[in-house]
Amino acid sequence: MVVFSELGAGQSNQVNMYYGDRWRLHRKMTHMGVGLQQVRNYRDFQNDESKVVALDLIHNPEEYVKHFERYATSVVSIIGFGRRVSSFMDPIITEVIAVMQRAAELNVPGKTFPMLMESFPFLANFPNWMAPWKHGLGQKGRGRPFFYALAEEAATSASSQQCYAKKIFDEAPKHKLSKMEISSLSGNLFGAGSDTSSSTLVTFVLACCAFPETMMKAWGELDRVVGPHRSPTFQDEPDLPYVKAFVKEVFRWRSVAIIGGQPHAPIKDDRYKGWFIPRNTWVQGNVWAIHHHEREFPEPDRFNPDRYTKGSAESRPFPGEKGYMTFGWGRRVCSGQGLAEQGTFITIARLLWGFKIEKAVDERGKEVGVDIFDFTNGLNMRPNPFKCRITPRNLEIRATIEREGQQALQDLSQYDGETKYRMSTYYATEKL
Repeated sequence: MVVFSELGAGQSNQVNMYYGDRWRLHRKMTHMGVGLQQVRNYRDFQNDESKVVALDLIHNPEEYVKHFERYATSVVSIIGFGRRVSSFMDPIITEVIAVMQRAAELNVPGKTFPMLMESFPFLANFPNWMAPWKHGLGQKGRGRPFFYALAEEAATSASSQQCYAKKIFDEAPKHKLSKMEISSLSGNLFGAGSDTSSSTLVTFVLACCAFPETMMKAWGELDRVVGPHRSPTFQDEPDLPYVKAFVKEVFRWRSVAIIGGQPHAPIKDDRYKGWFIPRNTWVQGNVWAIHHHEREFPEPDRFNPDRYTKGSAESRPFPGEKGYMTFGWGRRVCSGQGLAEQGTFITIARLLWGFKIEKAVDERGKEVGVDIFDFTNGLNMRPNPFKCRITPRNLEIRATIEREGQQALQDLSQYDGETKYRMSTYYATEKL
């Protein structure tokens, strides 16, 4: 890719790297942070952060999107840097997510500058001083990249908290990792994990508003298994088949990465079903088309968890074991899939247990409709802003949310802290 590779981090970032020894090293190091063997260790603080989301929704439900962004960012910040994010006003959220969303908007070849350089690569050869369409891309700075500074700060902190940044710096001399490589390893975790997970939860809210009948079935299951005096836990998962199906349908119905993330490319010429695919040709998986195929998913735009319940007349066999392909394929399947699935399950289970999520009403008390096709336009997508009503299901549940939320804040206090860096000012103040 011209913009995101040749003019960006290039072969220092796993996303852009050609397959080989260095790529395998980066993949291995990413698994040190969010691999399947690691993510079970994160359940306690993931669970506590989702309890804080429920508490926040009681006191300020109108800002539900910001609460989701704080939650997702805080989880990956604890993993990456040993430090939680306590407020949705923290610049580390607003700035990083804004950058991620801007990148997703731009990362559509031919849509606009600078991405027209993907369609017309010769435009990238012009020097920056005479090429305003490059937006400054391709300039090699001499200072420390932003996420390197964050990782270094965490790795050298006197805090006893173990975190991914410390693991990276322990391994860096052995593998001769450059500053850009360290920045990419920590930044990929932080940037991708915050925007995508929060977008999935916003989609969940939209589905509840548009298809309220699906919540009633979930309430019945949760009331039977959990009751009002505690919220769901990971241990409840085997007894909540409909809630698990609900989560699967959220992933399928409106997948965040609608074309499977970054493009792949074959490392040698290939032929497939009569098509000749030359080496290095972009190959993009169309997740939207797969997830909306009438054969596997009749009425694909209807949000229907029963597609995934065993014995249901509406279920269909699907080629993928999980029933969806939200996280991509092959060697480059999303490294954070296990973390995302784990966190999405516990958060959706808790929100279904705790709240009525309904369409907003106007000044005359009439419900305001939602548009299930009104999404952002980019490589990653999320619903455009919409209003809704999020209220506790009953007083007993409200009291439980308050009690558990306050306890969660106490348990999470071990991760309290703040970074001295701000993305908006970092490059202006960093000494070269």
